[in-house]
Amino acid sequence: MAVPAAYPVESIDNAARILLMLVDNPSLRVADVSAELGVARSTAHRMLTTLQARDLLRQDARTKGYGPGPALARLGIAVMGAVALRDEARPLLEKLVEDTSETAHLLVLESTETVFVEGVESQQVIRAGVRTGQRGPAHASAAGKVLLAELSREELRRRYSGARLRGGTERAVSTRRALEAELEKVRETGYATNMEESEWDLCAVAAPVRNRQGVACGALSVSGPARRAEAKLALLSGAVVAAATELGARLG
Repeated sequence: MAVPAAYPVESIDNAARILLMLVDNPSLRVADVSAELGVARSTAHRMLTTLQARDLLRQDARTKGYGPGPALARLGIAVMGAVALRDEARPLLEKLVEDTSETAHLLVLESTETVFVEGVESQQVIRAGVRTGQRGPAHASAAGKVLLAELSREELRRRYSGARLRGGTERAVSTRRALEAELEKVRETGYATNMEESEWDLCAVAAPVRNRQGVACGALSVSGPARRAEAKLALLSGAVVAAATELGARLG
């Protein structure tokens, strides 16, 4: 049973009410919020764009409606744990390994780092190892780049407040401007690569896992020794995009 606050803060209350509107309506318009909260449309617009700047909402470029943003998905994972996502991902990771003969991982984004949530190791003699629980710089990894590509420019610049980036090998992007250009390419292709950027002699390909609302809640990647992975890049990218799409559909 909800207990009303003794001294409610109006701005926080309004933000909460906007987010709770998503329970019954996956796409919010300025007019809807204005009517629900009893505020002017200009005020409703400022509220929506503020939530969008924090990636709690995302605006559809075609309909102009506001739906759940990637930060809401990350919040859900943090509150409920990654158990459901991990359980759903496991059989698809196993299939990725079977289809590509390379190691497969599920990763999530935390601030400017990727976190390895689950993994299935290849049976190749020389292979990438499973790294469950480990972290790495997002800008130097394939999974990190596909998840950073989901962020707004404002949120990306908030996380990378400096012009220079640290971490990874000499092949990794080292400036925020270069990262932004790289992320534009990722948005165009639908997947990202790591060509010896996180460590030498390791290549990876990753694709975002989006639920039916279009919110990215993680990424699938396949990785292996550089020479072998580069030779079958088309196979790896096709397989990981297909697996990520299937996982997203399973999440509902």
